[in-house]
Amino acid sequence: MTETLDTVETPVRGETDVLKKIDALEAAAAAGQGRLDPVVTTEAAQIVERSGQRLRMSGELTVVALAGATGSGKSSLFNALTGLDLAAIGTRRPTSSMPLACVWGEEPAGELLNWLGIPRRHQVQHRSSLEDAQAEDLDGLVLLDIPDHDSTEVEHRLIVDRLVELVDMLIWVVDPQKYADAALHNRYIKPYASHSGVMAFALNHIDKLTPEQRTSCLNDLDRLLKSDGLKAPTVVATSAVTGDGLDEVRALLVKRVSNKRSARERLSADVDRVADRMASQCGNAKTPQIAEADITELVDALSDASGLPVVVDAVRRSYLQRARAATGWPVTKWIGRFRPDPLRRLQLDEVSKQQGKALRKSASNEVAIARSSLPAATPVQRARMDTAVRTITNKAAEGLSRPWADSVRSAIRRREESLGDELDQAVARTDLGASNNPGWWGAARFLQWLLFLIALGGAGWLVTTLVLSYTQPEEPTLPKWNGIPYAWIMLVGGAVLGLAVSVVCRLFATSGAARRARLVAKALRTELEQVADSHVVAPAREELDAYSRCRDNIATARG
Repeated sequence: MTETLDTVETPVRGETDVLKKIDALEAAAAAGQGRLDPVVTTEAAQIVERSGQRLRMSGELTVVALAGATGSGKSSLFNALTGLDLAAIGTRRPTSSMPLACVWGEEPAGELLNWLGIPRRHQVQHRSSLEDAQAEDLDGLVLLDIPDHDSTEVEHRLIVDRLVELVDMLIWVVDPQKYADAALHNRYIKPYASHSGVMAFALNHIDKLTPEQRTSCLNDLDRLLKSDGLKAPTVVATSAVTGDGLDEVRALLVKRVSNKRSARERLSADVDRVADRMASQCGNAKTPQIAEADITELVDALSDASGLPVVVDAVRRSYLQRARAATGWPVTKWIGRFRPDPLRRLQLDEVSKQQGKALRKSASNEVAIARSSLPAATPVQRARMDTAVRTITNKAAEGLSRPWADSVRSAIRRREESLGDELDQAVARTDLGASNNPGWWGAARFLQWLLFLIALGGAGWLVTTLVLSYTQPEEPTLPKWNGIPYAWIMLVGGAVLGLAVSVVCRLFATSGAARRARLVAKALRTELEQVADSHVVAPAREELDAYSRCRDNIATARG
């Protein structure tokens, strides 16, 4: 609710339902903001604000306005009902541009009259000394005589339009010649057909009609009002000259004042009116659901379009290549240096290293994001992605009214424009493990270099012995083990064991590469699921949640 309604004191019995309806209307208007017709949502917000202001004021007062066209006799009827010569009649009226108020009883009405825009000089207290014996049953009535709705003065019509929105009850005073006036019916009766409970009609000047004419006019007026949408219009035949019908009008006013429900009924009718308009735009269809299978298909399509299989394969081959370079036999592993790293070819190695460093910094949440050189999505991949997005969009909008269906499509379309860039960034955000080398690589490297140095030592020993055999008269004797020179054991053993370690390390590296590829595939899949959610699923669900809130609150507002 708005601040004005928050300031309302604890509601008396009977106000609770109205407050619930107003709360529901406010929630529905908030949910429909930017989606439904702004004219309707703005009107709903105005009614919420106006309702809060009215409920904050005295609930003991009932504001009834006599409205009508020029010459209808509403001022005469006003004088007859008040028993006072307050409203000047016809062209002699000096204050025809401003409404006149007469207040019964001692209940303070200043704040309410100020809110209605009634100048103090046009406010009259119906003093007890002037009352008849039955006037006390009208205590709490504020009777207004407002300008002519068909006045040639624009200011007069604006006053009428404003008060028609504010008063608790309207009594339209019509005469036999102008009761079918199109301006009255099209501007004030048809649009407020839902307010039939707080409207009444006085067919005035019946003293000028024969009984047959009176009956005919009453029947015709009743027919016109029902054709305007009023289910059971209240019509009274009156004459300020003869007093006919005044007791009926007075009885109607007494009833309204005594039950003190006119203000709440008026507010409820206002809520119903705009809630009906919102309902015609919102609809009441069941909220569509986005199937998990459709989301999975979308993520699969994004995986293909983002190059996930290419990245995962590059991670596996890069792991193998780096493992061979780290654990291979020093004599042969240098050959692998001539092969370009698969991640480097995609410009993902530095991105992954920067990502790994950023994730290890506990004091910083900044993540280095860079462009990769992944191949662009093929037309087939792009078509599959577009189809998956369109499938979710259509299912999310299925069965909804036009405004909500358009809102769902617009919400997804706005985010879809950046989907291609976000896919590339999702890959760049993922730690591919380019800087995460297993600990056993270091142990294998140390062992390989140890075996290489042993083999190199054996080879050096043999070469030294061969040189000495040519330079010395006696051939040097090599130490032996079981008849085999240690130099040869060192040379052959170091080389064979080095190659054997390389084979074993390659087996471990193959298993490690597959495991790393699975982890990266899972991490990339998670990133792409987040992209699918933030750019397609979440916008759609946000609109559907707003639709559900709007639909349900409209139903509550309509009772």
